[in-house]
Amino acid sequence: MPNAVPTLCIEALFGIASFSVPGCRKRLETSNVWELLTTIVPIANLLISWEFLPPEQKVGGSNPLGRTNFFLTPSHPLLKAYNHPMFAPRLSLITAGLIVFAACRPAVRPQPEDTADTAAVIYSANGWTQTERDQYYHLAEGSELMPYALLANLKSVKTGKPFLQDMERFGFLADHGGPANPYTLPVGLTVSRSRNAGTAGIEIVGFNCAACHVGELTYHGRHVRMDGAPALINLQAYQVEFQESLDAVMKSPRELVSLIAAMEKHRNTPNTPSDQDAGKYTGEPAVLGAANVEAAPNGDSGFHSVSSAVADATRPAPESTFAERLQADIAILKARLAHLKNGKLLVDGTEPGPGRIDAFGAARNLLFPQFAVKMQSPVSFPFIWSVPDNIGRKPADFEWIHYDGDTNSILERNIGQALGMGAVFDPKTYESTLRIGNLHQLELLTHKLQPPKWPADVLGAIDEARAEKGEQIFQEKCAGCHQNRLFPQMQIGTDPTRANSFGQPVGKVPFPNAVAPILDGLKKRAFADDGISAADQAAMDANPAVWRATAQYLARPLNGIWATGPYLHNGSVPTLYDLLHPDQRPEKFAVGNREFDPVKVGYRSEPGATGPNIWIFETSQPGNSNIGHAGDAFGTTLPEDQKSALLEYLKKL
Repeated sequence: MPNAVPTLCIEALFGIASFSVPGCRKRLETSNVWELLTTIVPIANLLISWEFLPPEQKVGGSNPLGRTNFFLTPSHPLLKAYNHPMFAPRLSLITAGLIVFAACRPAVRPQPEDTADTAAVIYSANGWTQTERDQYYHLAEGSELMPYALLANLKSVKTGKPFLQDMERFGFLADHGGPANPYTLPVGLTVSRSRNAGTAGIEIVGFNCAACHVGELTYHGRHVRMDGAPALINLQAYQVEFQESLDAVMKSPRELVSLIAAMEKHRNTPNTPSDQDAGKYTGEPAVLGAANVEAAPNGDSGFHSVSSAVADATRPAPESTFAERLQADIAILKARLAHLKNGKLLVDGTEPGPGRIDAFGAARNLLFPQFAVKMQSPVSFPFIWSVPDNIGRKPADFEWIHYDGDTNSILERNIGQALGMGAVFDPKTYESTLRIGNLHQLELLTHKLQPPKWPADVLGAIDEARAEKGEQIFQEKCAGCHQNRLFPQMQIGTDPTRANSFGQPVGKVPFPNAVAPILDGLKKRAFADDGISAADQAAMDANPAVWRATAQYLARPLNGIWATGPYLHNGSVPTLYDLLHPDQRPEKFAVGNREFDPVKVGYRSEPGATGPNIWIFETSQPGNSNIGHAGDAFGTTLPEDQKSALLEYLKKL
């Protein structure tokens, strides 16, 4: 199995900020007065409308024409007050500057193509407004993977095209551009200002919860997006291709210099040479030594951070010469490649494929590399519309999350997710790039989600008479267990690898006992760095936060279950029909196909399927068994007509 990157693989383990907003940046190149005026008038109207907005409505710290840092006001209910608003543009500048702007404004920075017609997507409308959806899709949580200028200019070694083009090949979902997504990135990718003191203020790309927890199905050419449903992204394929692409550039002096020149042009840095003139830098010692990169974790004892507020207000001062900028950029790229090369810890593990991750194996290997283990318990990304809210609850009333019910803390879970997605930290001082207010805001948005309704106008109407018969069967066979209850492995009979692996010791210390103080330390330091008061802290997490090993599996409520395939904790059963027919469960099937089967209830999974993100699931691999959840107690011995009725009712949940 090719090497991958464990520090990007903790999404299922442990799962506000600023954004840069592009305004109207179109270059107006015209000699026709009428064309000029017809362009200026709408812009003037836009600016005048902005100027006279009440202050509390100016949630962008930039006028619609400029592109500066975007801050939400402290009074905005969705963000913490550490994002300070900038001054609004003054109306007195509009008349004097508009003609000059129209004639002389620089051309817009190139942005990735929107590879799908997002206007044609039907949203499940299960709890969010469009503004909340935009925020959830792109709110930075502290993941700092790479400078945006790098991602925007890197070419894929596999496709020969810009890396950002056609991200569907990894299962990412296209999204529209806007204030929350200035570069029209796919769902789950974020851009913020770096909190790393060494790169403070540069635009940095990361992942957030949405990358793994927004699903989409297709049916006869129509698209239905389901917020909170498991995604089908293949994180490992993404990581491997990105590492190989960056590694190839670092080994080619000419390509490396060309890439850095493109990055500097993207930043509008003065005195950046042309591609032809940049060639003279290929013999620089820093360029010739750029390929000498050793693997390194994102836990760095020499790391220092700045607060979220400082990062948001910082703009990196470019070095005076291109030669100096070249050295600085190479240092950043080498640090990112060293982080990516840490993927050696995944060798010999079970390949996760689309929609799965071995989160806790990655966490163990990331935080405790001296006790690294084979990663053999990948699980499906869980649906998140019924995640419990334990804030303010008494310990006796706690509800638990993850497939084995191992924690009550959403916040600490999300801190771990951010680490897995590239947040940088000091393992001794617990300084980090985490954005703790944003992590909490993502949790609040999660609690607003409701299960998606069966899209009858796309998939066909539910047979109500048959579903009514199925409801009685559901109450007899399913409802009693699926109440957030834990069950012993022997009773469920499913693959035991995931339940057994979490408690395995780190040295002599059980993993929950080893990881809990690290997450607590990171949480407390993030609170302090961003000035979160004690009262606000108490309203952001369970008290106490608990990590435990149960060696059991949690039976969650089945609301919205129709939208959450493949099934069982490890995704080893493609459809609900297959779940009810244990003897027909396929040993191999395709994952990554979004085309839905409304009869079997799940994604189409024929092994011969083709597509950009198709991967073959093999139940013979460690952790991939499709056994269990079978027998009279689970409804698999029912007559076919009763199984059909039960399937019909499950569409209604």
